[in-house]
Order: sequence, then C-alpha cells, then structure tokens
Amino acid sequence: MLPYFNLPFDHPESLHGGDYVVATYLVHGLSEAEALKRVGGFAVGQSIGTWTPLPGITREMVEGHQARIVGCHFIPSAEEKGLVFLQVAFPLPNFGKVFAMMLTALVGNDASTALRARLLDIQLVGAACDLFVGPHHGIEGIRRLVGVEGRPLVLNMLKPCTGYPPEVGAELFYQVGLGGVDLIKDDELLADSGFNGVVARVKAYLAAAKRLREETGRSPLYFVNITDRPERMRENAQAVIEAGGKAVMVNFVLTGLDALAELAEDFGEELVILAHFAGAGIIGQTIDHGVALPLLLGKFPRMAGADAVVSIYPAGLGKVRGYLDHLRIVQAHRLPLGKMKPVFTVVGGGVTPLNVAEIYRELGTDIIIAAGGAVQGHPMGATAGAKAMMQAVEAAVSGVELEVAAAEYPELRRALTAWGHSS
Repeated sequence: MLPYFNLPFDHPESLHGGDYVVATYLVHGLSEAEALKRVGGFAVGQSIGTWTPLPGITREMVEGHQARIVGCHFIPSAEEKGLVFLQVAFPLPNFGKVFAMMLTALVGNDASTALRARLLDIQLVGAACDLFVGPHHGIEGIRRLVGVEGRPLVLNMLKPCTGYPPEVGAELFYQVGLGGVDLIKDDELLADSGFNGVVARVKAYLAAAKRLREETGRSPLYFVNITDRPERMRENAQAVIEAGGKAVMVNFVLTGLDALAELAEDFGEELVILAHFAGAGIIGQTIDHGVALPLLLGKFPRMAGADAVVSIYPAGLGKVRGYLDHLRIVQAHRLPLGKMKPVFTVVGGGVTPLNVAEIYRELGTDIIIAAGGAVQGHPMGATAGAKAMMQAVEAAVSGVELEVAAAEYPELRRALTAWGHSS
C-alpha cells in the first residue's frame, strides 16, 4: 500500500509477492531540490495520471496501477544540475507482455511529464518473469542443428548486399559453403523483393545446400531474411517451412519487438530466428534519452524469442567507447533470466581473419562470428575467403598465432597480406 495518495514512493520490499517490471533509469539535469517531485510526477504520468491532479482516480486505481518509485539516488555532478539513478516499478497488468505498451509506459507517453531519462535496464518480478518464454532453440539448439561444439560458429552474410537474382545468390551460397562455414544469411538489405523473392531464394539456396551435402557431407544452415509487414512476415515464415527451410532473419528493431515475438510464438519451434539490429542507432545512441543498447539489443530480443541476435561491431572491442555496453549485451544474452534459454551473440561488421582472435578472447566460445566482405572479397575467391575465416577460428581456439597458422594455409596467408600484413 502506498503511504500517500499522491506520492508514489515505496520500498523495494513491498514488491515481493507482486507482479512488476522494474525499470532503471539514469536521469539527467535535475537539481537535488526538484528531484523527488519530478520523478514522482514521472511515475504518475507514465501510469495513471498526467501533469495535473485528475478527478476520478480511486484508491484501487492507485494501488493496482500506479507506478512506484522504489529507488531514487541523487548523484552530484560538475554541471549545474546533477544526475538521478532512478528505479520505477510498473504494475504488470498495465501492459502484460505487449512490448509496444511496455515501452510506451517505460519511455513514452506524455511529454509534459517526461524526464531526460535513459532506460538502462529492466527487472522482471513475479509473474513477469514467467510471462516471457524466450527462444525455442537458443545456443544449444543451434549447435545441435549444425553439429558443432567447442568453438565459435562462423557465418557469412552474402555480398553483394542486394540487386541479384536467386540463381546468382545460390552460386554464391555454394562457393561459400565449399569453404566450410557453419551458417549463411541474407544481408539485412535483401528481403522479399521483386527481383529476388523469399520463396524463389529459399528453393534455390536449399538446392545449393543439397548439392553441398552430396559433395562434402555437410552444408551451412541458411537464414532467409523475411523482414516485411507483419502479415507478410507470417506468410514468408510459412513459405520457408513449406520449402524445407529451417531458419529466418528479421530486422527486429524496425519491424518491432511484438512482430518478432509473434513469429517466435507461432513458428519458433520449426524455425530458428536470427534477429538483426539494423536501425538500433536511431533509438539507442543518445546519452540522455532512449533505451540503452544492452537492453534494446540484449534482454528485449531474448525475451521476444530470438535464438541469436546480430548486435555487436568489432569496433566496439578493444576497450574503446561503448566497450562496456558490448560486454553487457553479451551478458544479457547469456546470464540466467527466468526460464529463458541463452542466445547467441552475432558479431559482425568489418570482421576479417585478423580480428577473430581478439573477438574470441573477449567474448568466448558461444558467439557467432559473421564475415561478409572478408569472404566474398578475398583475393582468391569466396571459397578461399570462407576457408580463411575457418582457419582463423581454428587458430584462435587452439592458441596458435595467425602468422604461424598462415604458414600452413595459403588462404589465410593471402588474407593477412590483403588486410593488414605487408608480407
């Protein structure tokens, strides 16, 4: 029970036995004198009220639906106004498992009650922890499907990104598959286009996969990009299943978490789902607004049912700006979270054999290393590019220096001279 009708503060202990999503924020630009009033107004405005007192608000509405401040700590800064570390408990019945409504409550709604607040994380309390079932396959399921344990998986996103018909892509698929990669996906820029539709592409690429199995004994798992309007994504997912496909990709930030969750609920048992973070910079890159990347790209897609998430650029490694965010994304993919399975973190963007060892040292075994240009752009061709990536992973896991491994493998040796070594 709240201590006062119009003062939404409470102790964290009062949440025990209830069902909440507890949001943690970093609030900018508040003085110590105004902090309590401003954050209190925020909690009211993001739940049952607005900027001015309203008639018709009952005690039952307050106790059942008003958000509660359960943590408010002022942090003095060198600037004129300081920072506030804020935790707000939102009653689960206000939005259930609808991500759009949850985010409306957590970071949207009435601008007049808004703070300069960046959403850092959420905690699921009570029934909220069981409401989100997470991925159907996760790390173990994908490893089981491709038959690989004990090392990072290697993925190629086919390049060029778009502009070619299915038969051209199928030949690219075949050439890359000869190099031994574990996974192949469409680029995020290619979905269901008039010149290269989902159904035609799946059939052509799976025919190439069959050819590879007959010739080599194995073939990569193919993720087809089905990003579209929600109804069309469902149709595409069903078409992939009927064509014999086992995996799909969705640009989840721009299609929405609810669209991803619906796909996972309806097709997740039959299809492995790869969630791509295209567009995340629009939401997650500001300092004092928006949603922190470890939540946007880590916990949220896992809650929505993704089995793997493309979410990290290698430029974020090496202790540069954003380094901790990248590590927290990986933590959000792997740390225990209710009954939700851990998911693969996909590391892509500028990956070559030269930075594989660093990625492996920083992020460990349960990652997917994604290379595009380093495969198709290899001076000896796509098959050699795929082999060089596999050789680099083998060297990293074995603790062998690249130069030593390159003495044995011409594909790797040529990659080193092409992308960073003079000899």
